[in-house]
Parts: sequence; C-alpha cells; structure tokens
Amino acid sequence: MENRVQYLSLIGYMGRIDGQLDAEEIALLEKMVKRLEVSTEYHEKVFSQQSYSEEQIEAVFKELKQNDLQYSFFLDLITMAIADGIILEPERMMLAQIAGLIGLPHEEFHNLINFIQATSSLDEHNHNDPMYQYVIDMFFQWARQKNVTLFKQTFFAINENVDAALKKNL
Repeated sequence: MENRVQYLSLIGYMGRIDGQLDAEEIALLEKMVKRLEVSTEYHEKVFSQQSYSEEQIEAVFKELKQNDLQYSFFLDLITMAIADGIILEPERMMLAQIAGLIGLPHEEFHNLINFIQATSSLDEHNHNDPMYQYVIDMFFQWARQKNVTLFKQTFFAINENVDAALKKNL
C-alpha cells in the first residue's frame, strides 16, 4: 500500500506544482485513488500539500522502478499535467526530471507527451478519430518494441471510455 500512496502523492504533487490543484486535477486524482484501491485512511496523505525535493522524487522513483512502474508512473504524471488543459513549465520540468531518471531519449519523451495530449482531447464519440490514430498506433508500437510494462491501472486517457477502448490494444 505504501508504494501506491507514494505513487499517488507524487501524482498529486504534479497537480499542485503550478500552485493549486484544479477541479479537473482533483477529479483525476480521485479516479486514480479509486483505480489503485487506496483505502480512505491514506487519502489525506495523497491529497496533502506535501512538497518534494528532487532527491525525494528520485528516491520514490527508484522504488517505483524496482516494481517496474516507471512507465505507468510517467504516463500518469503526464495525464495529471495535462488534466487542466495545458502543460506548464514547472510540470514540464518535473516530467523532464522523471524522463531523465527513466533514461528516455528526447524524442520518446515528446512522443509520450503527444500521445497523452492526443488521447486527452478524445471522448467516447470520437475515440477512433483518424487524425489521432497515428499517434496512438505509434505509442503502442513503441511500447511493444521496447517491451514496456504498462499496468491496467495506468491512465491512457482522462475519459474513462476512451481509456478502456485504448486498453483493448494491450
């Protein structure tokens, strides 16, 4: 349970890194808490105003990586960063820090951001939009080629119906 709480606490920190946790970010964090089945006794820690130093982020990340959660964590961070509609500079800097810890090349970093940006603009009525299909297909091709482990709890899209449709490709 501690790994899940740390995971979600850092996701919450990403949501607050621009100074506040917006309604969209709160809603997304609540969905993540539910999806990871974190009991209510830990909610205060997940939603707290806790700050993290670079060293603390790296320490938590190392634990997540030991459990092969680094890519799921990174995608969930991007999803949280885009939840309010735009990735701001402090969010981009934290994403770059995590990408560096993963060892993601610059191109892959931007491709993952493009994937989440594309899927975040889809809804259940247009989730097969050919305009975005290339980005989506490239994501899944990359994940297969790199043998990237992604967990079913990872958010591929903010909209739950789109998220479920995308996971059919796993």
